[in-house]
Amino acid sequence: MSGSIQLTTDPEIEPDVCISYYYLDDFVGSDDGQDQDYANEDSSYDDSFSESYRTSITSSVLNYKYGSSFPLHSSIQNGRRYNAYREGEYALPNDEEEQDRMDLLHHIYNLILNGEIHTAPLKNPQRVLDLGTGTGIWAVDFADQYQSAEVIGNDLSPIQPKWVPPNCQFEIDDFESEWSYTKPFDYIHGRELAGSIQNFPRLAQQAFTHLKPGGYFEIQSFIVEIFSDDDSLKKAPYTTQMTSLLQQASEKFGKPMANLDEWPINLKEVGFTEVTCKIVKAPATPWAKDPKQKEIGRFFQVHQVHSAPAYTNFLLSQVLGWSKTEIDILNMHFLRELKDLDVHQYGKTYIMYGRKPL
Repeated sequence: MSGSIQLTTDPEIEPDVCISYYYLDDFVGSDDGQDQDYANEDSSYDDSFSESYRTSITSSVLNYKYGSSFPLHSSIQNGRRYNAYREGEYALPNDEEEQDRMDLLHHIYNLILNGEIHTAPLKNPQRVLDLGTGTGIWAVDFADQYQSAEVIGNDLSPIQPKWVPPNCQFEIDDFESEWSYTKPFDYIHGRELAGSIQNFPRLAQQAFTHLKPGGYFEIQSFIVEIFSDDDSLKKAPYTTQMTSLLQQASEKFGKPMANLDEWPINLKEVGFTEVTCKIVKAPATPWAKDPKQKEIGRFFQVHQVHSAPAYTNFLLSQVLGWSKTEIDILNMHFLRELKDLDVHQYGKTYIMYGRKPL
């Protein structure tokens, strides 16, 4: 399986929309050629899942904290802080724990993409927009790498750092509102926007309108679902229940988390060409034998420790009407299953882009 790429074309997608399914080693490489081998013999694993381990592995990729409290821009629900601007429009919190989760996920993407911050074939971009920039970590990295580019990041929450490269700036805005930019962009980027978009075709149309001819619109996002290539996921019924509930709640909330298969089709429909979508499998826990996949799994596992309460706190309580006790019990069972390396679970991230014709 190492080094293989399965290329398929969905019958409902026009031939010039390329959907590629990748195993993780096609991005990060493989040291021993045993990428899909299972390895649960790690005797130190139970200890490694301790609080100190989670703190250590998180701090190893978090070089700074963004902000502290924003009383004029926040509200508290079930002990978590949420944005007050467009309150109720976004299902995830914006507190320090959530900021750590965002930066941890940025590191996971760095591992998957070998440190690359985009996959679209950019040439000397001069004006760049990052949608839903979060902590701003991607925008800062891009501004550092492309120092001649003007990089703008927008978000509902003012949680970005004050000290940034001179070519990077942040603004508080809702990317689902009508865009007011007067100058077009060479590149528009959005990462982890699943569950944040009410109308993706409209968003794609706005991106298309505000791009220069030849410019690229790129989206990178994990689908909120867990997979396995064997029957081991049957050992994790609470995990599958949680993802099913989150999909149901996000659909009811009006911002679905599991409709990513439609996005490349939407890109083509609004006029983008060279539409490409790479679907990458990434281990969700350190069950894989290959060292690089195991590393991804370790970070992904810690990410899930933080993401479970972040996702369930609002969606299950405010949308599905669950009590805090019911949510806590579900999360407890989910975290217990997360420790089981006999469950060979993985996530899928969709990495897609389209180009505005010249």
